[in-house]
Amino acid sequence: MEKIYCFTLDDNIRFMENACRRKEPSLLQSPYLAMLFRQHKEFGCKFQLNMFYSYYPGSFSLADVPDTYKKELKENSGWLKFSFHARHNDPPYPYEDDAALLERDFEDVMSQLNRIAGPDAVARTTTIHYAAASPEGCSMLGNHGIRGLIGMFYEKTGREALHYHLSPDEAEKLRRGEFVYDAQTGLTFAHNDIILNQHGLGETEAIIENIIQNVERGQHTPFIQLMTHEQYFYEDYAAWQPDFEEKLHSALRILHQNGYRPVFLEDVIGGKTEGGNTEKQ
Repeated sequence: MEKIYCFTLDDNIRFMENACRRKEPSLLQSPYLAMLFRQHKEFGCKFQLNMFYSYYPGSFSLADVPDTYKKELKENSGWLKFSFHARHNDPPYPYEDDAALLERDFEDVMSQLNRIAGPDAVARTTTIHYAAASPEGCSMLGNHGIRGLIGMFYEKTGREALHYHLSPDEAEKLRRGEFVYDAQTGLTFAHNDIILNQHGLGETEAIIENIIQNVERGQHTPFIQLMTHEQYFYEDYAAWQPDFEEKLHSALRILHQNGYRPVFLEDVIGGKTEGGNTEKQ
């Protein structure tokens, strides 16, 4: 099985606001996307940005973004894609019991992304805010073209497990890097192995190296999922992480030194098997 990794970033909206307020002729000139582009140029990385409609009610929104970046985003869709995350940053767990709200917000965000970026740059997988959605909500996403969801699947009980509606046995498989197909919803699920903004540089490197060692021991599949959050990139954010790019670069360097190839999740989700899991390709 080929060694691959996927990298997603959640809570995105501010880079678009900054570019629009500065009337940037290119979104790639925004410091955030320029930082991601540097990683792409060095390592060939692919990034999926899961988007808010706006950070909070009444603030800058996707509806304020012109479609003048569509050509550029289509040209860069081989390494940069966008998808739904939530309408706003708050409240937590907005969709855990409200499939109708999830559908309305999903349609609003995705219609704007298709207008701004075009279908080539819109992904068919995502991470729902706080990885919480009912089976009905997940089924709705499948009916709207979503093929897979990423979550954390912690060894916790209740909503803090960030596990959508999956069982502890399924969550255990996911933590080993397996994909789990849920016949009830028609979606395939994947596990986030590391959230970079939760760790310092040295700890990030140690975690990545440990996952790679677990792959070599046969304790983890050779699929590694990484993610972080946009807001930690900005100096005026209360929890700014000045080593944001350094952590990202270091994690990617370790993966590439060990022969891992970047992918979009939608490109490696396999078909259903009799056991209910999906095969990695």
